[in-house]
Amino acid sequence: MRAYILPVILTALASNADVNTPVTIVDHITTGNDNIINQPEQLTRRLFPVIGVEETELKEEIQRPVNGRMAGFRVQVFSDNNARTAKNEARSKQRTISSRFPQYQTYVMYTSPYWRLKVGDFRTQQEANNAADELRKAFPAYSKEIRVVRDRVNIND
Repeated sequence: MRAYILPVILTALASNADVNTPVTIVDHITTGNDNIINQPEQLTRRLFPVIGVEETELKEEIQRPVNGRMAGFRVQVFSDNNARTAKNEARSKQRTISSRFPQYQTYVMYTSPYWRLKVGDFRTQQEANNAADELRKAFPAYSKEIRVVRDRVNIND
């Protein structure tokens, strides 16, 4: 009988405990206590945009480069996964394009299993499309592979 008395006493004491003491986060939120939320000002501006601020201004703020790199576009000129020839072909095309268009930076990249040649650092898709058209006119043999792709680009202002 003594073995049954101790659990009953502990249960009675627990039920008489302070009812207002939060046990879980849900209890804390619903008991009427003050809740303080700290968030960055930029998040507040994105969640609750100021009336009168132009949408283009907000887009410019979002697209501002971080450490000189931002989301943008490049023109992909070559992509191949042939282990024997792809790297040399990408480098050959890189030299050809760089000599004809020195204003565009070229990038030979390897992302297994593909070797790719990408050209330029463009903020907008329209700029990349214009460059792709120039490349198609200058190198008609490459035109089937030329396409605009999204990429992280280097921005030097």
